[in-house]
Amino acid sequence: MSGKTRTEQSIALEQLVVSHSYEMLALITVLEKKGILSRQEIIEVIRELQSSGEDG
Repeated sequence: MSGKTRTEQSIALEQLVVSHSYEMLALITVLEKKGILSRQEIIEVIRELQSSGEDG
């Protein structure tokens, strides 16, 4: 056991999720600025992934 309380673990998980979100946003923003892809393309791929995940 790590010795952390459930609240500490929840906060650590929340920080991880927020950090990951910022990293993904940064990557998307760079790719968009370079003209490699558009936000609409990303939204379409996310929807495709979500719908394929619902099938399983």
